[in-house]
Order: sequence, then C-alpha cells, then structure tokens
Amino acid sequence: MTEDVHVIASMDTVAVRLRAPRTVVGELDRLAAPYITTTAAETTHEELPSVLFTAEPPEGDGWERVVNSSEYEPDRVVWADRTRRSVAVVGDPVPTAWQSQQLLRSVRHLLRWQAYARGDLLLHGGLVSAQGAGIVFTGGKRSGKTSSILSSLLHAKADFVSNDDVALTESAGGGLVGYGTPRTVNIRTDSLLALAETAPGMKELLRDCAHPTNGYRGRHRTLETLTTESGTELPGSLWVRCAELARATGCSLSPRGTVDAVVLPKFDGSTQEPRIEPLTPEEAGAALQEHIEWQGTKYDPFLAEWFPETDAGRRQRLVERLVAEVPFLALTQNMHGLGAATDLVVAAALGAPARP
Repeated sequence: MTEDVHVIASMDTVAVRLRAPRTVVGELDRLAAPYITTTAAETTHEELPSVLFTAEPPEGDGWERVVNSSEYEPDRVVWADRTRRSVAVVGDPVPTAWQSQQLLRSVRHLLRWQAYARGDLLLHGGLVSAQGAGIVFTGGKRSGKTSSILSSLLHAKADFVSNDDVALTESAGGGLVGYGTPRTVNIRTDSLLALAETAPGMKELLRDCAHPTNGYRGRHRTLETLTTESGTELPGSLWVRCAELARATGCSLSPRGTVDAVVLPKFDGSTQEPRIEPLTPEEAGAALQEHIEWQGTKYDPFLAEWFPETDAGRRQRLVERLVAEVPFLALTQNMHGLGAATDLVVAAALGAPARP
C-alpha cells in the first residue's frame, strides 16, 4: 500500500481523524464533496475518533471484527477498537467501489454520532432551498419525502442539501439552519418513473448510477422488482449519489441551508389537486416527535457505546425553537401531480409568516 497521509475529515463543526493512502483520501473527497472536507492534520488530535484504511486487518489488543448484514448488499465488515474509538476498513491502494463506500460510511457515521452527542437535532427528513426558502420535508417511509424533494429540484430549481438525514443547529447569527451529509439517495423506481413523465432525463439514472448496490443481486433485484408495461424488469429502487442527482436534475449541491418551513407530505391517490394545511404549534410538536432521530445513526450500532453522553438539553431547545418559530405544513398530494404540489409548497414557504 502507498504511503499513508493523516487528515482531518470535517462536516459542519464536527470532525474525525483519517489515516489512509493519498489515493484513497482523494476518492473520499470525490464522493463526499461538498459535505465533508479533508485537511492535513497538523497535530495528532487524539481527542477525535478515527478511521483507518489498511491493507491488512489491524492487530493488537482491543480490535474486534464487526459484521453487519443487509438484504440489499454484501456484508459490511469493519474492525473496531472501542477504547481508542477507532474504526478500520481493509482495502487496496486503489480502492474498489465497495471499499470506498465502506470508508465513506465509517467517516459519515462517526461524524453523525458526534453531531448527535453535541445536541444537534437529527431528523428523518431532508432539506432543499427553493427561491431562498429553506424547506424541510419530514415523514415516515413512503410518505413522499424523497418524491417531494426530487420534485423541488426539478420543478422549482431548488438547491439540494439533504434527503434523509438532515441535522438542525444554530447559525453564527442565531437562526435555525440545517446541514446534510453525503448519504446516498434511495429512490423508488415507481417514483422515478412518475417524475420522468415531465422530466425524461430522470430515466438516465436507471443506467448511470455508480453505487455498487445497484449492481448487486439483493432484495431490490429479486423480491422488489418492478415490471413496466413493455415487460422490462427494473430494480425496485436505486441508490443515487448526490453528485449524480445534481447531474440528472440540474440542481446545485449545498452543504447547509436555512430552515423556513417544515412540510409533512403524504400521498393520496384520490386527490386530484394538492392541498396544504398549516398545523398549530401543538399539532406541529406532536408530528415532529415522530420523526426525530434518537441516535447518531442506526447503522454500525456498536458506535452508540462510544457516545454515552449527549446534550439532550440543547436538542430539546432546538425542538422548542423549531416548533415556535417555523411554520409546519401538512401536504396531501398525488404521485402524478408532484409539480403542482411543489408550486404550492414553495408559494406557502415564501408566503407563510414565521411564528412570533
């Protein structure tokens, strides 16, 4: 393996140490931009957790092999040292697609846990910036979050911040802002085809996405396949990198954005026209509780032991500020009327006064 370099990988105000060959760091930079940046480590920064990329499994006391399984991809295998708060990924000087992906995940997961520990508010939702308004979309699975975000990129020319794991904090000026991570966007194929009705270029994602999961014969290519009217069998969903999404939609990627409205979407096939209903603070608070992430990430669950203390008080203050200061809007829409729904959402976000 080529000579290692020591860098600091930073996201918003959190960071991890990384030791890896220069070629591997370059690949991480390519996959993680603009959300994670790397700079040369001028000191050891022993207080930070770390990620190692090595040619062979690490040796010595403290290291443990950890395996996580998924129905969508091969087992994820890393080595963890709980005492040093260090994760090791084994790979080649020119990493394979899977090796690069596992390194990116290891860095991202440690950054997310640090953000959670410092009391940032992590939501199951995403953030776009449309015509200067920062719009958070949050909700459960199949509620329409990703479809609404993609429609915002296509129909409102919004900037993309995050799809499924936005984190909220305060800006230097005291306002509420959200930031994203370089997490792959998982797009249901039926949603993609619905969007392609007005944006045919979206279909190119079916052949142009480089994430290795797309080529793996997992659940998305067996139990969840979709057959078109012409008889073509398609995977049930796609894994799309942020840069690929930007190319397909023409949007810009932004690591951070203001928070000016929170939208809770839902699909209703019987709805002919989209509609929006403002929520009361009480309704907003109850809805928000269902979509708060109460851990840094559910992946690599062993990391929870490394961050036993978190700033729950700061997180609660962010919840209270969000409910008190930002309008919450319930959106009902039809899969085939996403453009009209986007117009309604953006108009509401631009016109809705902030709560006193």
